[in-house]
Amino acid sequence: MTAPEHAEAFSDTADAYEATMAPALRPVAEEVVRRAALRPSEIILDAGTGTGNALVLAAGEGRRLIGVDVAPGMLELARAKAPEARLIEADFAAVPLSDASVDVVIAVHALLFADDPVAALVEWRRLVAVGGRLSISVPGPGEVVPNAILGPVFDRYGVPWDLDYPRRETLAAWAARASWADIEVDANPTMFIPLRDGEHFRTWLRVRGRGRATADWSAERRDRFATELMEASPRGPDGGYRLPFGALFLTARRS
Repeated sequence: MTAPEHAEAFSDTADAYEATMAPALRPVAEEVVRRAALRPSEIILDAGTGTGNALVLAAGEGRRLIGVDVAPGMLELARAKAPEARLIEADFAAVPLSDASVDVVIAVHALLFADDPVAALVEWRRLVAVGGRLSISVPGPGEVVPNAILGPVFDRYGVPWDLDYPRRETLAAWAARASWADIEVDANPTMFIPLRDGEHFRTWLRVRGRGRATADWSAERRDRFATELMEASPRGPDGGYRLPFGALFLTARRS
């Protein structure tokens, strides 16, 4: 299952997610969809669809699109992007669809928000018809995510960073335990979150639990926290911030 706090936090900060994380994840979504090798008229389920990045990319050629997400605030934005898709407010680890009812499951950086990643992968296999496919991404590994460089600042201020990022072999092992076949895992450690300026950076800080963790702080403390994070962050040639994020890509098939 997906922890309820994730659902509420993502729903409450959907606008900040759309402004910062959705553009950063578009290249990841493009790669997930490319690796899915979608065919005309297939039924595609986007698990943890968020604001609908991957749904938009998967559209066309008569495909039927289904997006599932537990955060209503995210689905509201996805509905505007992909009005032709069927959107379901539900836990992506317990999807209210019949067995073998879709051809492909895609998921962009969603799996880590499952309480039990293997159980989520088992659920996605249940949904896919025999011969159907899985194409997903997760951030990581841990040395190429924001916490790798921002962790000391988060620790000083007592702000948790509670995700456990897998390595390639761990992700492959999860899929194998879920009985997926033809498992392939690739990594792109060069992926990053581009934040153009300080205002954009502060918007990113609102996403999910980060905003909640600082909600009762004074404005001065929040500003000091953001300033220290920005000082620790790498910069690109244009002067904007480039937070490392990384991506692991997994494809598999239901035999």
